[in-house]
Amino acid sequence: MNRGEIMRRLLREARPYYPRLLVSLFLGVLAGLGPLAYAPAFNLLIGRVIDSPHHDLHLLYLIAGALFIVNLISNAASYGQSYLTAWSGQRLIATLRVRLFERVLRLPLGEFDRWRPGEFLARFTNDLALMTDAASISLPQMFQTIITFLGSLAGLFYTDWLLTLFLFVVAPVVNYAVGTFTRLISSGTKRAQERIADLSANLSEVLGSERIVKAFGREDYEARRFTESNENYFGAYMKVTQLGQTQTPVVAMIITIALLAIVIFSAREIVVGRMDRGSVIQFWTLVVIAINPMNRFATYVGDLSKGLVGAARVFEVLDLPIERDDDTSAVTPASIEGALSFQDVTFSYGRGALPVLHDLCAQIAAGEIVALVGPSGAGKTTIVNLVPRFYEPQSGRITLDGLALERFRLSALRGAIAIVPQEALLFSGTIAENIRYGRLDATAAEIEEAAREANAEEFILDLPLGYRTPVGERGMRLSGGERQRISIARAVLRDPRILILDEATSALDSHSERLIEAALDRLLKGRTTLIIAHRLSTIRRAHKILYIEAGRVVEVGTHDDLVAAGGHYAQLHAAQFAL
Repeated sequence: MNRGEIMRRLLREARPYYPRLLVSLFLGVLAGLGPLAYAPAFNLLIGRVIDSPHHDLHLLYLIAGALFIVNLISNAASYGQSYLTAWSGQRLIATLRVRLFERVLRLPLGEFDRWRPGEFLARFTNDLALMTDAASISLPQMFQTIITFLGSLAGLFYTDWLLTLFLFVVAPVVNYAVGTFTRLISSGTKRAQERIADLSANLSEVLGSERIVKAFGREDYEARRFTESNENYFGAYMKVTQLGQTQTPVVAMIITIALLAIVIFSAREIVVGRMDRGSVIQFWTLVVIAINPMNRFATYVGDLSKGLVGAARVFEVLDLPIERDDDTSAVTPASIEGALSFQDVTFSYGRGALPVLHDLCAQIAAGEIVALVGPSGAGKTTIVNLVPRFYEPQSGRITLDGLALERFRLSALRGAIAIVPQEALLFSGTIAENIRYGRLDATAAEIEEAAREANAEEFILDLPLGYRTPVGERGMRLSGGERQRISIARAVLRDPRILILDEATSALDSHSERLIEAALDRLLKGRTTLIIAHRLSTIRRAHKILYIEAGRVVEVGTHDDLVAAGGHYAQLHAAQFAL
């Protein structure tokens, strides 16, 4: 996306704020023209007060009063313009921030998996910060400087067109210098933002895996990795800083040379009698007024270039595909029984990747508890991820109660499903808030009932704050068994027709395991359940076992039937469960 496309898109995004922006433009014109009043005032001061034999003091007081009023109006207009522009810019960025968050939430898991969390964090923090600075500070100031410069230029032509032509000799040189630095700053800013994304990703990974880092004694290793990423960002940032700090003095030097030439020629105009002192003072004042915007203009252009880089990176995420929209014919059934059918399903993660599932076929009756068993990498997790449409198969069909999954409204489909992962994932709120995540309109009594069903009330009531106890980041203030029981309570509250379990007891102590097994016995009754099974107790609970190997169902039956058949499941059972 080039700079022109980014600007046009930003203008489209800003359309709701056009009324405020138009008012701010008008105020910006007043603020930009205000300083120009000094040039004719000094001309009158020299010609009618100082050089005049009459020394009109009454005019002196009028000039002073007029300059005070003009200055007051100019500053008030500048405040109004800056406030309205900043409000509009911040409102636009706040809207983009929410849209960015919603877009990330609605990314297909396949797309989400291709990004590091730190890269998303960089879009939310650093890139939006660049846009904020550009919209709130640089843009209003830049508009004022443009108005002041154009007004000064008009005044210079009016005062002496010949001297003004000297400025046009310098203008192409200034334009070339500013354009060159702008391109360099834009490319440098993009590199710097990529480096800070790497840094954020590194930080996010380590903070989320602190126990692993400590367990393997990798503090020094991670410190070296972070230092390397930090140095890369430092180098990229300093390159941008170097370019930005070089741009201003280079432009200022070019303008200073032009100014010296104008001083020499204007002094000559007085000597030959073509201009009086008042006109020369007016001309010099206008030149000084014009030079200040020209100096600052380069800085504002650099800031806006950085803002455009940030906008491009934000739009990159906003343009990512979302989960497939519901078809116009999508339905929300009055009830869902839970019968699942996999018909010749083939699936792979991404283009060019080897298929994980190959023409997989399976039939699961409503209310049936099915254990998915097989070696690691066989495709068990992929199967359960296809049911809530986290991913879409490349070929084949999955039906629920005889209706293809894509015919369901996504909200209706997922509303009928609850997932209890192997590692319970909690949010940094209270226990009650984490249970209520299963159904946001649940009452306190319903939350407590779900906790009792999940055998969680036992430890919750022992806590000083009970259900109002904060669980900490990712639930780290609770033990593994406590987190898992909260996760099960969340699923109980949802009251799903289809339950997906990734062996919820595989990493727990025997006491927690017994409590959770009892909770699961209550939870599984009457629900279609898919269990990625690792334990013999879980497998024997299943009505049916699907033995998965290389992406296909190779054996189907009960535990006793499959052991008696002496096939793949019997070999796995002998190897893993014999003891």
